[in-house]
Amino acid sequence: MVKIQKLPSGQLVITIPKLLAEYEGLKKGMQLEFKKHKNGFILELKKKKGDES
Repeated sequence: MVKIQKLPSGQLVITIPKLLAEYEGLKKGMQLEFKKHKNGFILELKKKKGDES
């Protein structure tokens, strides 16, 4: 389950399940882009410069 949490600063943070993060190869510092979809949002993984994997 994905959770949305609110930090004391007011910023919202999304928690991604560990199993999903491992399956997609997500690492700390990676960038994701939200794209609007008719039923909500799509998350698109963005590669960092020099990242060939």
